[in-house]
Formats: sequence, structure tokens, C-alpha cells
Amino acid sequence: MNSKIYLALCLATQVLGAAIHGADAVGLMKRDDDIQTLCGAPPNMPNTEFLVSDYAYPIDLLLSAGDTKLHVDAGPAKCKEAACGADGGAGVYICNDNTKPIEILFSDIAWFAQQVYNKCKVRRDGTDFISKGQSFCPDGWNVILADVGDHCDAPIPGQ
Repeated sequence: MNSKIYLALCLATQVLGAAIHGADAVGLMKRDDDIQTLCGAPPNMPNTEFLVSDYAYPIDLLLSAGDTKLHVDAGPAKCKEAACGADGGAGVYICNDNTKPIEILFSDIAWFAQQVYNKCKVRRDGTDFISKGQSFCPDGWNVILADVGDHCDAPIPGQ
């Protein structure tokens, strides 16, 4: 299946679930107005834009992980790669701003990644891109969409 179509189906399924159930489809009960999402952030990462289709694989990895959780050491500002392609490029980071370690569902990370995806999408010359961005959970952690470089060090969700 074409990755653009697949990504559209994945994201449409989440939006449809939220519309039907009055919450997001992965079970996170946060209202959108409780969530702060910043495009162009954080300042300590290079400014990057990737085609929207480049985020299909990492977001799909997060969504397909089921009830699997990712451990993030105590912060503040303790970040690690959550998902990306084997060759690097477009990826998803999770950062812990709490002073204690956290265990976060991959599906919750995906939900926040989708907030950046939706808010930081730009269209140029008929093509959609996603600029780097960061979405903050009120529970003291955040998710970043950005360039992970030439190599992916993220764990494989579900393993």
C-alpha cells in the first residue's frame, strides 16, 4: 500500500475515533486546549522539514505497539528517540521533564506526535511538509518531531 495512503488511513482512523467517542482513539483523555504544541521548537534542534509521508513509518510504529510502554529516565529535559526509520531522518522523540523516571504508552506518544503533525504542517508548491515541533503533556513530558540524523537509535516498539 502506498505510504501516503497508509498514513492518511492511520490518521483518519484516530480522528474518526475521537469524533465518535468524544476523546482520542488511543485512550488519552486530554482536551486539545490542555495541550500546548509549538512549531519550530525546540530551539536546540536543527530546523528541519520533512514530507508528511516521511512521518508515516515512525508514527505507525508507535500506533502499532499496543499496550507497550517506553521507559524514560528522570529529567528534567531527558530525551530519547521513540521511533524513526532505520536510516534516520524524520523521527519522534519523547522528553521527560519530571524528576522521576516515567513509563509512557507508545500509543500516547503517537497521539502527541499527531498533534505536532497536525499543527506544524505547511504547504508549499502543492506539497505538504511537517516542520519540527514539540507538543507538551500536562503530566510533565513532551514529544518532538524532528530529524534524528543519519541513524536511528529508537527501540523497536513491542519488543
